[in-house]
Amino acid sequence: MATAGFRSTNAAVQSGLAMAAEELGRLLAKSCHIFGSYADGWGSNLCCINGDVAPDSDIDVTYIMTDASQQIHIHPQVADGQRAEFRHNDCQLTEPAEYEDGHVKARVRILAPNIALEVSRMLPAIDLILAHSCCGYPHIELLRPGYRTCMSDDIMRALREEVLGESPRCHAVSSAPPGLEGSRLRVSTTLLERSVMQHLTTVQGQFFILVKFLIKRVIGSRVSGLKTYVGKNLLFYMLDETPAKDWKSDNLLALVQQSLDILVAMMESSDSEDACMRHFFLRDARVFFKREHDSKSRIVAAVRQSADNLLSDLKPFKESLPKFEVNVILLSFLSYYLLAVELLECSDFSLTKYASTMQTATELWLSIRSEAPVGSRSGRLTQLLSDVERQIPDSAQVGKAYLRAAALFKMGQLVTPELEEAAGASLGYIRCPEGDDNSLTVASAKSLAVDKLVQTRCLGVTAANGQIVDCPKLVNEYGPVVSLFEKHLCGFKVTKQQMLLALASGSLCARLWMSNATEYNSRNTIVGRHLRHLDIFRQISVQRQSGRQQDAQDGRGDNRGDPDESRGDSNDKSSQQ
Repeated sequence: MATAGFRSTNAAVQSGLAMAAEELGRLLAKSCHIFGSYADGWGSNLCCINGDVAPDSDIDVTYIMTDASQQIHIHPQVADGQRAEFRHNDCQLTEPAEYEDGHVKARVRILAPNIALEVSRMLPAIDLILAHSCCGYPHIELLRPGYRTCMSDDIMRALREEVLGESPRCHAVSSAPPGLEGSRLRVSTTLLERSVMQHLTTVQGQFFILVKFLIKRVIGSRVSGLKTYVGKNLLFYMLDETPAKDWKSDNLLALVQQSLDILVAMMESSDSEDACMRHFFLRDARVFFKREHDSKSRIVAAVRQSADNLLSDLKPFKESLPKFEVNVILLSFLSYYLLAVELLECSDFSLTKYASTMQTATELWLSIRSEAPVGSRSGRLTQLLSDVERQIPDSAQVGKAYLRAAALFKMGQLVTPELEEAAGASLGYIRCPEGDDNSLTVASAKSLAVDKLVQTRCLGVTAANGQIVDCPKLVNEYGPVVSLFEKHLCGFKVTKQQMLLALASGSLCARLWMSNATEYNSRNTIVGRHLRHLDIFRQISVQRQSGRQQDAQDGRGDNRGDPDESRGDSNDKSSQQ
């Protein structure tokens, strides 16, 4: 597994790249956060850790609404005992929300917990999660004075800093039990989870990968019910209870089997047919099965089957691993945007030729993402790479380098410094340093990522002291539409005409389209690209309008059953973060 990149250093570099991307996003929206398996460093790809996001995974982008009217104030009686003054000064006189079972009672404007966005086939899918800020966290049992845990000092320090610090970033997402939609928010612990995941040792990270593979690919193929979040929750319980001396590579399978036994015990300990286990951080809350799940007895039997047949169940995982050393993190998520910017800035590159080149590049990228890693040259990939490089002018060297790096990696060639010089693809990745567990921190890895982005001159990124301070091209392209989006979330009316004008004012594509109006096919392609922004905006508008209509119905959902006995929308991925 270490050869396939499942190492703490690879995970740190990927997390560092995610943190750098988060800083880029905050140039557009200060409340933008990147969460989930990509930012965690572990689990966005079950074949290796190379910076790529598997086709069946995504990147979670959370926008936390910090406007005072949107903030949730949790009752002080459920605040952590170590923080008597857990509430900010500006909310001392605000009526607190009722908290129970991991939820707070509040009127919800946006009903959907997340909006799945597929901006481009060449980019990973993005899950946009809209969240309300909270003034502090509910009670965290792990941080209770006198609580005994086997978690490392680094993990506990990071958790205390987040929960007990001056500026906790607790937030709640729009997720509620059935019948209570629009009146409940689920408190999110995703920042606590990220703090843990970014401090895992190599063996602990490998444990999580194996458990996630079993839940997602093996048990999930036999029964419907377990969410992949269950694997992360199991990891937290195992870290809490397992001494550091037991986290050894030769003990890995025994630890996986132990965790599955714990999962079975937790499922059987609950009388609810819909409850799977207790949430690790919010012990009063429960993690539920998927909606329309199989019977609990069938799910328990499937987990036991895997626990009894670990070697055979993990054989497909072993066979999927690349046969060469994975020692780089690709910057592949930037390839499409960079190539498009470079091509559009070429003075002698027509929009018709632009569309043709991007189509060939898309075909190459889809081939890279859809084929399993191979250790020998692929004729198909070689031909596609040759076609793309022939079409892309030398002035678009960065976009070309990104695509070349991804293609060479897929063919198992990007493994030595000698090859990277010959290939000319070093701009497309960050080489992972050698070292023991936690020898590279995420903060240090982020500095490496920022340096690489600054070297990518076509982006125009400027940085100071390891922090991204500006990226004019990104801000000019998307700043106007993001600004209107933020105004919309705060309750201001935004029209379709305003959105179109915002897109046109900052967009290089739109300006070039206006000067090349006779090229009909290319014009349609570019307009279609920007209309996708409007589609996203309309989705959010529909959800917000539904929330307003629900607010007009007095008392709806206030007395519709006990959320403890329901499945709940807390089954949704974002609700478990």
